[in-house]
Amino acid sequence: MNRDERRLITLFALLLGALLALTGVVLRGWVARTLAAEEKVNLAFLDLSLRDRSRYLADSLSEHIETKDGWPENLADLLTRNHADYNRDIFMQVFALDGSLVAQSANTPPDLKLSAAATAEQGWMARDVHGSGGRPMRLVVFPIYTGLGTEAGIKFHGYAQTGLPLPDAARALTTFTWVMVASLAGFGVLFIAVLRTAVFAAAQRLRRESEAVQAAQHRFIADAAHELGTPLAVLRGEMDLALRRERSADDYRAALTSCREEIERLSRLSENLLALASADAGQPLIHRAPCDAAAIARTVHHRFLRMAEDKGVTFSIGSPVALPFSADAIAIEQALGNLVGNALRHTPNGESVTLTASAEDDAILFKITDTGEGIPPAHLPRLFERFHRVDKSRSRAGGGAGLGLAIVKTLAEAHGGTITAESELGKGSTFTLTLPNAGEMSS
Repeated sequence: MNRDERRLITLFALLLGALLALTGVVLRGWVARTLAAEEKVNLAFLDLSLRDRSRYLADSLSEHIETKDGWPENLADLLTRNHADYNRDIFMQVFALDGSLVAQSANTPPDLKLSAAATAEQGWMARDVHGSGGRPMRLVVFPIYTGLGTEAGIKFHGYAQTGLPLPDAARALTTFTWVMVASLAGFGVLFIAVLRTAVFAAAQRLRRESEAVQAAQHRFIADAAHELGTPLAVLRGEMDLALRRERSADDYRAALTSCREEIERLSRLSENLLALASADAGQPLIHRAPCDAAAIARTVHHRFLRMAEDKGVTFSIGSPVALPFSADAIAIEQALGNLVGNALRHTPNGESVTLTASAEDDAILFKITDTGEGIPPAHLPRLFERFHRVDKSRSRAGGGAGLGLAIVKTLAEAHGGTITAESELGKGSTFTLTLPNAGEMSS
């Protein structure tokens, strides 16, 4: 992993960490506020319930003291049965005036004493305390008294204390915080691991693609230099041979003719390279206009008919009278010319080449079929690559530089069409140029 990849992952890790931290803070605050709000509501209802229980207990004991003049002998059992019948979580205690424990229910937490504020207040009150284990509890104390409304007056005998363990909101919030931190941290680590894997895979893919592009570029430059160098070498050789001694007019004419052929070869090669470079640069290659596919096919047929006759190849055409559509007629003629010229070069004497134009669904189809030597199956996938030649030893004799089919593919794609090839070795080939039938389009 290089420095840029590490910096990218570090940046994403910092951004993700900040985002997760912010998410954790917001989520923890929301949970804390929710717990606090629910606690307030629950305490209001809890105080009412505990006050009713403590008041009922105080009133019951007050009646017993007035009639029996003392605490019930089985007070602990009464408290236990009372809490079991009502709510097993609520515990009950009875204290004397001096704060000493008289009795308590069986479920009372250990070492729980009378609320200190109860001795200062002679009315009911609610307090939050913590038990010996640190668990929070809510306590409600109600005084036990007799003589209300009598001449002797009110006499206090002790206190009835009821309570209920509370959910430990602070501990729950702490537990939630640690779980949330662990979860967010795990998610962050997993995300960074996945991101690192993705970045590494993308970097490897880009590196391979870059190497492939560089290799293709080097191969293109090497092939282009070779194709340009060969005609120049021939030109120099012909000129040197002509200038070595005095020659006849026919010899000079033959040398000049050979030089002209090489110059034409250089001109075609430079035009093809320029067209491919324009396509690579994203420059428009075509200019659409209404045209006739049938007329284009007839023009190409007429242009290559003499070449076919000189080779002894039967060159026929099949098309309707007119096939109107919208395209760049010059570009289509060039593409068809490359295909037909290629077919004629690889079709021996006595065989045939056929050019057809037809409409099928929403497309215009040009087909060039020959009964020539065919193409080996191994070459079909790379047939439209630049400078690819099936038989390099025959390329110069045939006049090709391996750019003709690449130009055809570029022009077809510029029209939004396709070019395909089918071939059987020893029986011939069929090239199909398919173009969208945009008959109503204008340039």
